[in-house]
Amino acid sequence: MASKSKIFLLIFLTFSQIFFAQNDSLHNIDFLLENILEDATIENEDSQLYDIIEQYIENPIDLNSSDLTELLKLPFIDIETANQIIGYREKNGVIFSYSELLSTKIPEKTIKILQAFTYLKKTENDVNSSFWQNIDIDLRSRFSQNIQTAEGYKNGFYDGPPSKIYNRMLINVNETYQFGLLTDKDAGEKTIADFTAYYFQVNNLIKGLKFIGGFYTMEFGQGLALWSPYSFAKSSDATNSVIKRARGISPYASSGEYLYLKGAAVQYCSKYFDFSTFYSIDKNYSDFNKSNYGLIFSLLPTDYFKISTLFFNENKAISQNSQSNNLQKQYISLNYELTFNNLFLTGEFAAYKKTVASINTLQISLLRSILVAASIRNYPQNYQTTFGQGFGETKNTNNEFGIYLGLKWNTEIGIINFYLDQFKFPNSTASIPLPNSGNELSFSYEFTPFPKTDFYFRYFSENKEILEVFDNENIIQNRKTEKLRFELNYAINKSIQLKSRVELLYLNQLNSFEKGILLFEDVKLKLDKITIYGRLIFFQTDSFNSRIYEFENDISGIMTNPALYNSGIKWYFLVKYNPFKNLYFSAKYSELYKPNETNIGTGNNQIIGNIDNKFSLQVDFSF
Repeated sequence: MASKSKIFLLIFLTFSQIFFAQNDSLHNIDFLLENILEDATIENEDSQLYDIIEQYIENPIDLNSSDLTELLKLPFIDIETANQIIGYREKNGVIFSYSELLSTKIPEKTIKILQAFTYLKKTENDVNSSFWQNIDIDLRSRFSQNIQTAEGYKNGFYDGPPSKIYNRMLINVNETYQFGLLTDKDAGEKTIADFTAYYFQVNNLIKGLKFIGGFYTMEFGQGLALWSPYSFAKSSDATNSVIKRARGISPYASSGEYLYLKGAAVQYCSKYFDFSTFYSIDKNYSDFNKSNYGLIFSLLPTDYFKISTLFFNENKAISQNSQSNNLQKQYISLNYELTFNNLFLTGEFAAYKKTVASINTLQISLLRSILVAASIRNYPQNYQTTFGQGFGETKNTNNEFGIYLGLKWNTEIGIINFYLDQFKFPNSTASIPLPNSGNELSFSYEFTPFPKTDFYFRYFSENKEILEVFDNENIIQNRKTEKLRFELNYAINKSIQLKSRVELLYLNQLNSFEKGILLFEDVKLKLDKITIYGRLIFFQTDSFNSRIYEFENDISGIMTNPALYNSGIKWYFLVKYNPFKNLYFSAKYSELYKPNETNIGTGNNQIIGNIDNKFSLQVDFSF
């Protein structure tokens, strides 16, 4: 019976796409999403980063009424930008058009981000008195599959077909009641609902009160004790990537099968205090059950200061040989946020047993054109966390001490970003059985030398100690990685845009020197109802160690950031078709060709031959 219901769900989500359409602003800003995600994702392929961007787009805030605290919750918005928005409102009143902000020192790229995450005024068409006219139903169905057959399907290691199938339904009733349902099947799995997530959310039945039941996430402070799966890495945005933007409780509608909570959560927000409580239990495991609960209380004595406390309990009940053992972790955490003129100061102190982890970050605007960020973090070896994802060199949030300095300079001839991150691991790590250290340096410059032409340059350097085997001896040595990127974007007209990139990599370690190069040419053709993307990539590296990551355009909801190594050619084309008002079809074909190899991949994912190609199809709609 359960299988029949899952089949019916798939048929419904597939065929109903023929009849309905959606108004999805996501498809109108795909160029912006690519820039945001690539900038925040150096060497990571995680579709959940895309999911959080979608959530911000689907739940915009009012740019004319949001205060400083609300503006700073938006990703990639700094204290200087927030103050300029508020200053402009105080001087000129209501902002009627985003183009008005061009008269300030806010960069055009940042204004485009504001257009994605905020709104200026809801039109009369957005507000209806009828209950039924205020129901929005958004549906998404996706199919993708590698065309070549991997060894795991030939030898029977994988039980299911090689297709990956994803379905999602979101229902929003008058911004008050929200329901989400997601089913996902990875390649090799048997059923189309191998993973299922769902949630029900109620907003403001009582002013300031939010309730979520089902799958959800909880974000607190700077992520030392409790955070969602959504976590940006260090990026060329030198002053913003170091600060996390906690959203409290949020619904979970991602296909990642980790770091979510399952149960119920309540959040109440008022002018002077916030209160949240949550409970989660997961019995989907044969040998253990997980349960979590917690309380968060925040005081807002002024518009410029907020202090929050968290109590969080993790419990895992393990059953073995008819015996049950409970493993319990408890956290107490304190977070603060202070905004004063052009200064933003935030930090968190999280205690586990007798160990305290901490991070403190200052962001300050100087001369209305220079933004500086400074951060110090200390994550002791004995600090253990399951849901924490503090800023750092790794996501483990333990055994790390670091000092970060970042600078952004918005000049008349372009934007300069620079950061230096010095870190050390005071105790042995999984890869090195001794204390070790390293540092990262990044410098980038972007400017517009001519109309419709953007130039981008980035230099990145990393020095890190690694363990190598030399003459049958383990040797700890320094490995230096340097990357140079040159990129040119040119808009021939409103319909044709070109992007060219050259990326160089140099790797220097004990008795070896490796290099890599990647070149690509991008074409975007935008017609009346069709947008076509095409890219041709050439790459050559000495080994996997000198691999180069290449972020690609893809179907909405997918992040593709593969590591390319050895020598080869890759190309893809992506078509997005909008046949009438708000119905969207997307299809992508990609092909990787390695002429000097007889197989691609390893183990059960190995493909015999030197071609790896993939096809994806997606339909988005609403009614």
